[in-house]
Amino acid sequence: MLNDEVITTIQQTIPGLMETAVIPGVSLAIVHANHIWQAQWGVMNTVTNQPVTSQTIFQAASLSKPVFASAVLQLVLNGQLNLDTPLITYLPATEQEADPLFGHIVNEPNLHKITARHVLCHTPGFPNWAKDGEKLKTSFTPGTQFSYSGEGYHYLQRVLEKVVAQDAHAWIRAALLTPLNMAQASFTASQADAAHIAAGHDKAGSPVDFREMAQMGAAHSLHCTAVDYARFLQTMLRPSPVSTLMLTAQVQVNDSVSYQDNWPNLDAPPDPQVGWGLGWGLQEGENGRFFWQWGDNGAFKAFAAGQVESGTAVAIFSNSQNGTKLWRPILETTFGTQTWPSLDWLERT
Repeated sequence: MLNDEVITTIQQTIPGLMETAVIPGVSLAIVHANHIWQAQWGVMNTVTNQPVTSQTIFQAASLSKPVFASAVLQLVLNGQLNLDTPLITYLPATEQEADPLFGHIVNEPNLHKITARHVLCHTPGFPNWAKDGEKLKTSFTPGTQFSYSGEGYHYLQRVLEKVVAQDAHAWIRAALLTPLNMAQASFTASQADAAHIAAGHDKAGSPVDFREMAQMGAAHSLHCTAVDYARFLQTMLRPSPVSTLMLTAQVQVNDSVSYQDNWPNLDAPPDPQVGWGLGWGLQEGENGRFFWQWGDNGAFKAFAAGQVESGTAVAIFSNSQNGTKLWRPILETTFGTQTWPSLDWLERT
Protein backbone atom coordinates (compact mmCIF):
# COMPACT_ATOMS: atom_id res chain seq x y z
CA MET A 1 0.00 0.00 0.00
CA LEU A 2 1.30 3.45 -0.89
CA ASN A 3 1.37 5.71 2.16
CA ASP A 4 3.51 8.51 3.55
CA GLU A 5 5.93 6.05 5.15
CA VAL A 6 6.50 4.23 1.85
CA ILE A 7 7.00 7.51 -0.02
CA THR A 8 9.44 8.81 2.60
CA THR A 9 11.44 5.57 2.52
CA ILE A 10 11.68 5.66 -1.26
CA GLN A 11 12.71 9.31 -1.34
CA GLN A 12 15.38 8.71 1.29
CA THR A 13 16.69 5.45 -0.18
CA ILE A 14 16.98 6.00 -3.92
CA PRO A 15 19.65 8.76 -3.96
CA GLY A 16 21.99 6.55 -1.93
CA LEU A 17 21.34 3.55 -4.16
CA MET A 18 22.04 5.67 -7.24
CA GLU A 19 25.33 6.93 -5.83
CA THR A 20 26.53 3.51 -4.76
CA ALA A 21 25.55 1.80 -8.04
CA VAL A 22 26.61 4.70 -10.32
CA ILE A 23 23.15 5.32 -11.79
CA PRO A 24 22.84 8.84 -13.27
CA GLY A 25 19.07 9.17 -13.61
CA VAL A 26 15.87 7.54 -12.38
CA SER A 27 12.18 8.12 -12.99
CA LEU A 28 9.60 6.31 -10.88
CA ALA A 29 5.81 6.15 -11.00
CA ILE A 30 3.60 4.25 -8.57
CA VAL A 31 -0.09 3.57 -9.14
CA HIS A 32 -2.29 3.08 -6.10
CA ALA A 33 -6.06 3.35 -5.79
CA ASN A 34 -6.06 4.59 -9.40
CA HIS A 35 -3.84 7.57 -8.54
CA ILE A 36 -0.28 8.06 -9.80
CA TRP A 37 2.57 9.22 -7.57
CA GLN A 38 5.79 10.09 -9.38
CA ALA A 39 9.33 11.23 -8.59
CA GLN A 40 12.59 11.74 -10.43
CA TRP A 41 16.23 11.87 -9.43
CA GLY A 42 19.53 12.66 -11.10
CA VAL A 43 20.46 13.72 -14.60
CA MET A 44 19.62 12.78 -18.17
CA ASN A 45 23.26 12.95 -19.19
CA THR A 46 26.39 13.10 -17.02
CA VAL A 47 28.07 15.43 -19.51
CA THR A 48 25.32 18.04 -19.80
CA ASN A 49 23.95 17.50 -16.25
CA GLN A 50 20.45 18.23 -17.51
CA PRO A 51 18.10 17.06 -14.73
CA VAL A 52 15.60 14.25 -15.13
CA THR A 53 12.05 15.61 -14.99
CA SER A 54 8.57 14.13 -15.22
CA GLN A 55 8.77 14.76 -18.98
CA THR A 56 12.04 12.89 -19.51
CA ILE A 57 11.68 9.96 -21.89
CA PHE A 58 13.49 6.66 -21.30
CA GLN A 59 13.90 3.53 -23.36
CA ALA A 60 11.39 1.08 -21.92
CA ALA A 61 13.16 -1.86 -23.58
CA SER A 62 11.16 -5.08 -23.08
CA LEU A 63 8.46 -3.23 -21.18
CA SER A 64 7.36 -2.76 -24.79
CA LYS A 65 6.08 -6.33 -24.88
CA PRO A 66 3.06 -6.03 -22.54
CA VAL A 67 1.95 -2.83 -24.31
CA PHE A 68 2.14 -4.54 -27.68
CA ALA A 69 0.41 -7.63 -26.29
CA SER A 70 -2.46 -5.51 -25.00
CA ALA A 71 -2.94 -4.03 -28.45
CA VAL A 72 -2.85 -7.46 -30.10
CA LEU A 73 -5.53 -8.70 -27.73
CA GLN A 74 -7.80 -5.89 -28.89
CA LEU A 75 -7.67 -7.51 -32.33
CA VAL A 76 -8.45 -10.87 -30.74
CA LEU A 77 -11.49 -9.49 -28.93
CA ASN A 78 -12.63 -7.74 -32.12
CA GLY A 79 -12.52 -11.04 -33.99
CA GLN A 80 -9.72 -9.93 -36.34
CA LEU A 81 -7.14 -12.37 -34.98
CA ASN A 82 -7.54 -15.77 -33.34
CA LEU A 83 -5.18 -16.69 -30.53
CA ASP A 84 -4.93 -20.30 -31.68
CA THR A 85 -4.93 -19.94 -35.46
CA PRO A 86 -1.44 -20.49 -36.94
CA LEU A 87 0.07 -17.13 -37.81
CA ILE A 88 1.08 -18.43 -41.22
CA THR A 89 -2.65 -18.26 -42.03
CA TYR A 90 -2.47 -14.46 -41.83
CA LEU A 91 1.05 -14.02 -43.26
CA PRO A 92 1.88 -16.79 -45.74
CA ALA A 93 5.44 -18.10 -45.79
CA THR A 94 6.02 -16.77 -49.30
CA GLU A 95 5.28 -13.24 -48.08
CA GLN A 96 7.52 -13.70 -45.05
CA GLU A 97 10.47 -14.69 -47.18
CA ALA A 98 9.96 -11.65 -49.40
CA ASP A 99 9.67 -9.26 -46.45
CA PRO A 100 12.85 -7.11 -46.31
CA LEU A 101 12.43 -6.58 -42.54
CA PHE A 102 11.52 -10.14 -41.67
CA GLY A 103 12.78 -12.59 -44.23
CA HIS A 104 14.90 -14.81 -42.02
CA ILE A 105 12.32 -17.53 -41.33
CA VAL A 106 12.89 -19.91 -44.22
CA ASN A 107 11.86 -23.57 -44.46
CA GLU A 108 10.95 -23.77 -40.78
CA PRO A 109 9.00 -27.01 -40.27
CA ASN A 110 7.19 -25.78 -37.13
CA LEU A 111 6.02 -22.53 -38.71
CA HIS A 112 2.55 -23.88 -39.40
CA LYS A 113 2.08 -24.55 -35.65
CA ILE A 114 3.03 -21.15 -34.19
CA THR A 115 0.10 -19.05 -32.95
CA ALA A 116 -0.37 -15.65 -31.31
CA ARG A 117 -0.87 -17.42 -27.98
CA HIS A 118 2.54 -19.08 -28.33
CA VAL A 119 4.25 -15.77 -29.11
CA LEU A 120 2.61 -13.79 -26.31
CA CYS A 121 3.58 -16.32 -23.63
CA HIS A 122 7.02 -17.09 -25.12
CA THR A 123 6.46 -20.66 -26.24
CA PRO A 124 7.00 -20.54 -30.06
CA GLY A 125 10.37 -22.31 -29.76
CA PHE A 126 12.43 -19.40 -31.09
CA PRO A 127 15.57 -18.05 -29.41
CA ASN A 128 15.42 -14.55 -27.97
CA TRP A 129 17.21 -13.25 -31.08
CA ALA A 130 18.68 -15.12 -34.03
CA LYS A 131 22.41 -14.68 -34.46
CA ASP A 132 23.50 -12.30 -37.21
CA GLY A 133 23.27 -13.92 -40.60
CA GLU A 134 21.45 -16.99 -39.33
CA LYS A 135 17.97 -18.14 -40.32
CA LEU A 136 15.41 -18.22 -37.54
CA LYS A 137 14.63 -21.75 -36.38
CA THR A 138 12.59 -23.34 -33.64
CA SER A 139 14.27 -25.74 -31.23
CA PHE A 140 11.19 -27.46 -29.81
CA THR A 141 7.55 -27.98 -30.67
CA PRO A 142 5.65 -24.70 -30.22
CA GLY A 143 3.56 -24.56 -27.07
CA THR A 144 5.42 -27.28 -25.19
CA GLN A 145 7.69 -25.14 -23.01
CA PHE A 146 8.84 -21.62 -22.20
CA SER A 147 11.73 -19.83 -23.86
CA TYR A 148 11.80 -16.05 -23.83
CA SER A 149 11.77 -14.71 -27.39
CA GLY A 150 11.86 -11.23 -28.82
CA GLU A 151 11.88 -12.82 -32.28
CA GLY A 152 8.38 -14.12 -31.66
CA TYR A 153 7.09 -10.63 -30.95
CA HIS A 154 8.83 -9.36 -34.09
CA TYR A 155 7.05 -12.05 -36.08
CA LEU A 156 3.68 -11.18 -34.54
CA GLN A 157 4.22 -7.50 -35.36
CA ARG A 158 4.50 -8.37 -39.04
CA VAL A 159 1.32 -10.43 -38.77
CA LEU A 160 -0.49 -7.55 -37.07
CA GLU A 161 0.48 -5.21 -39.90
CA LYS A 162 -0.97 -7.66 -42.37
CA VAL A 163 -4.22 -7.92 -40.38
CA VAL A 164 -4.74 -4.16 -39.89
CA ALA A 165 -3.31 -3.29 -43.34
CA GLN A 166 -1.15 -0.47 -42.02
CA ASP A 167 2.08 0.31 -40.24
CA ALA A 168 2.09 -1.18 -36.75
CA HIS A 169 3.28 2.02 -35.10
CA ALA A 170 0.55 4.16 -36.62
CA TRP A 171 -2.06 1.59 -35.66
CA ILE A 172 -0.90 1.10 -32.05
CA ARG A 173 -0.70 4.84 -31.50
CA ALA A 174 -4.32 5.26 -32.56
CA ALA A 175 -5.60 2.07 -30.92
CA LEU A 176 -3.81 2.27 -27.57
CA LEU A 177 -1.29 5.02 -26.87
CA THR A 178 -3.53 7.99 -27.65
CA PRO A 179 -6.66 6.64 -25.91
CA LEU A 180 -4.61 6.03 -22.75
CA ASN A 181 -3.12 9.54 -22.91
CA MET A 182 0.39 8.12 -23.19
CA ALA A 183 1.27 11.43 -24.77
CA GLN A 184 5.03 11.00 -25.03
CA ALA A 185 5.08 7.30 -25.77
CA SER A 186 6.47 6.14 -29.09
CA PHE A 187 7.80 2.89 -30.54
CA THR A 188 10.29 4.85 -32.66
CA ALA A 189 13.01 7.40 -31.86
CA SER A 190 14.87 9.65 -34.27
CA GLN A 191 17.80 12.00 -33.82
CA ALA A 192 15.29 14.85 -33.70
CA ASP A 193 13.84 13.31 -30.52
CA ALA A 194 17.19 12.95 -28.77
CA ALA A 195 16.96 16.17 -26.75
CA HIS A 196 13.94 14.80 -24.87
CA ILE A 197 15.33 11.29 -24.29
CA ALA A 198 17.67 10.41 -21.42
CA ALA A 199 21.09 9.25 -22.53
CA GLY A 200 22.01 5.71 -21.64
CA HIS A 201 25.14 5.21 -19.53
CA ASP A 202 27.66 2.39 -19.16
CA LYS A 203 28.74 0.82 -15.87
CA ALA A 204 31.25 3.61 -15.24
CA GLY A 205 28.59 6.29 -15.68
CA SER A 206 29.72 7.50 -19.10
CA PRO A 207 27.02 8.29 -21.69
CA VAL A 208 26.73 6.03 -24.72
CA ASP A 209 25.84 7.06 -28.26
CA PHE A 210 22.20 7.79 -28.99
CA ARG A 211 20.47 4.80 -30.57
CA GLU A 212 18.07 5.76 -33.31
CA MET A 213 15.10 3.41 -33.80
CA ALA A 214 13.51 4.39 -37.07
CA GLN A 215 11.43 1.22 -37.26
CA MET A 216 9.12 -0.06 -34.54
CA GLY A 217 10.27 -3.19 -32.75
CA ALA A 218 7.37 -4.63 -30.75
CA ALA A 219 9.74 -6.41 -28.37
CA HIS A 220 12.02 -3.55 -27.40
CA SER A 221 11.57 -0.08 -28.95
CA LEU A 222 9.02 1.69 -26.73
CA HIS A 223 10.18 5.10 -25.47
CA CYS A 224 8.09 6.82 -22.81
CA THR A 225 7.99 8.58 -19.47
CA ALA A 226 7.38 6.68 -16.25
CA VAL A 227 3.97 8.34 -15.97
CA ASP A 228 3.06 7.24 -19.49
CA TYR A 229 3.77 3.67 -18.49
CA ALA A 230 1.86 4.08 -15.24
CA ARG A 231 -1.23 4.99 -17.26
CA PHE A 232 -0.90 1.67 -19.06
CA LEU A 233 -0.44 -0.12 -15.72
CA GLN A 234 -3.72 1.38 -14.53
CA THR A 235 -5.53 -0.62 -17.22
CA MET A 236 -4.00 -3.84 -15.88
CA LEU A 237 -5.33 -3.16 -12.40
CA ARG A 238 -8.92 -2.85 -13.63
CA PRO A 239 -11.03 -5.88 -14.56
CA SER A 240 -11.41 -6.12 -18.33
CA PRO A 241 -11.37 -8.81 -21.02
CA VAL A 242 -7.84 -7.74 -22.01
CA SER A 243 -6.40 -7.73 -18.47
CA THR A 244 -8.04 -11.09 -17.77
CA LEU A 245 -6.36 -12.63 -20.81
CA MET A 246 -2.99 -11.08 -20.03
CA LEU A 247 -3.00 -12.16 -16.39
CA THR A 248 -4.10 -15.77 -16.91
CA ALA A 249 -1.16 -18.16 -16.64
CA GLN A 250 -0.27 -20.07 -19.81
CA VAL A 251 3.09 -21.67 -18.96
CA GLN A 252 5.65 -21.90 -16.15
CA VAL A 253 9.14 -20.60 -16.86
CA ASN A 254 12.24 -22.77 -16.70
CA ASP A 255 15.98 -22.20 -16.56
CA SER A 256 16.50 -22.47 -20.31
CA VAL A 257 18.23 -19.14 -20.88
CA SER A 258 17.99 -18.27 -24.56
CA TYR A 259 21.27 -16.33 -24.74
CA GLN A 260 23.43 -19.10 -23.26
CA ASP A 261 25.40 -21.53 -25.36
CA ASN A 262 23.52 -24.57 -24.04
CA TRP A 263 20.10 -23.23 -25.12
CA PRO A 264 17.68 -24.87 -25.28
CA ASN A 265 18.03 -26.96 -22.16
CA LEU A 266 14.98 -29.13 -22.73
CA ASP A 267 15.46 -30.83 -19.36
CA ALA A 268 15.31 -27.60 -17.36
CA PRO A 269 12.60 -27.95 -14.69
CA PRO A 270 9.65 -25.55 -14.55
CA ASP A 271 9.55 -22.92 -11.82
CA PRO A 272 6.45 -23.45 -9.65
CA GLN A 273 6.21 -19.78 -8.67
CA VAL A 274 6.99 -17.95 -11.92
CA GLY A 275 4.99 -18.27 -15.11
CA TRP A 276 3.79 -16.25 -18.07
CA GLY A 277 0.44 -15.01 -19.27
CA LEU A 278 -0.36 -13.40 -22.60
CA GLY A 279 2.18 -10.60 -22.35
CA TRP A 280 3.12 -10.44 -18.64
CA GLY A 281 5.30 -12.52 -16.40
CA LEU A 282 3.34 -13.84 -13.42
CA GLN A 283 4.53 -14.53 -9.90
CA GLU A 284 2.77 -16.63 -7.28
CA GLY A 285 3.97 -16.79 -3.70
CA GLU A 286 3.22 -16.42 -0.04
CA ASN A 287 2.68 -12.69 -0.53
CA GLY A 288 0.10 -13.05 -3.30
CA ARG A 289 0.02 -12.82 -7.05
CA PHE A 290 1.93 -10.25 -9.11
CA PHE A 291 2.41 -9.42 -12.79
CA TRP A 292 5.78 -8.15 -13.97
CA GLN A 293 8.20 -7.50 -16.84
CA TRP A 294 11.81 -6.41 -16.96
CA GLY A 295 13.51 -4.27 -19.60
CA ASP A 296 17.15 -4.41 -20.63
CA ASN A 297 18.48 -2.45 -23.59
CA GLY A 298 22.02 -2.44 -22.26
CA ALA A 299 22.46 1.14 -21.08
CA PHE A 300 18.80 1.36 -20.06
CA LYS A 301 17.18 -0.83 -17.42
CA ALA A 302 13.47 -0.80 -16.55
CA PHE A 303 11.06 -2.84 -14.47
CA ALA A 304 7.29 -2.85 -14.01
CA ALA A 305 5.19 -4.88 -11.60
CA GLY A 306 1.69 -4.81 -10.21
CA GLN A 307 -0.73 -6.55 -7.89
CA VAL A 308 -4.41 -6.42 -8.79
CA GLU A 309 -5.59 -7.30 -5.27
CA SER A 310 -3.88 -4.27 -3.69
CA GLY A 311 -4.52 -1.97 -6.64
CA THR A 312 -0.82 -1.12 -6.78
CA ALA A 313 1.70 -1.07 -9.60
CA VAL A 314 5.10 0.48 -10.17
CA ALA A 315 7.21 1.54 -13.19
CA ILE A 316 10.96 2.00 -12.68
CA PHE A 317 13.08 3.61 -15.40
CA SER A 318 16.84 4.22 -15.31
CA ASN A 319 19.40 5.40 -17.84
CA SER A 320 22.14 3.11 -16.64
CA GLN A 321 23.58 -0.32 -17.24
CA ASN A 322 23.54 -0.61 -13.45
CA GLY A 323 19.83 0.08 -13.09
CA THR A 324 18.97 -3.44 -11.94
CA LYS A 325 20.33 -2.51 -8.50
CA LEU A 326 17.19 -0.44 -7.91
CA TRP A 327 14.58 -3.07 -8.61
CA ARG A 328 14.51 -5.19 -5.48
CA PRO A 329 14.69 -2.31 -2.94
CA ILE A 330 11.92 -0.37 -4.69
CA LEU A 331 9.68 -3.42 -5.06
CA GLU A 332 10.20 -4.49 -1.45
CA THR A 333 9.31 -1.01 -0.20
CA THR A 334 6.37 -0.43 -2.53
CA PHE A 335 4.65 -3.76 -1.95
CA GLY A 336 5.90 -4.55 1.54
CA THR A 337 7.20 -7.96 0.58
CA GLN A 338 10.75 -9.28 0.70
CA THR A 339 10.03 -12.34 -1.46
CA TRP A 340 10.40 -11.90 -5.24
CA PRO A 341 10.61 -15.24 -7.11
CA SER A 342 10.58 -13.35 -10.42
CA LEU A 343 13.78 -11.51 -9.52
CA ASP A 344 15.30 -14.71 -8.18
CA TRP A 345 14.58 -16.28 -11.57
CA LEU A 346 16.05 -13.33 -13.45
CA GLU A 347 19.18 -13.32 -11.31
CA ARG A 348 19.78 -17.08 -11.54
CA THR A 349 22.59 -16.59 -14.06
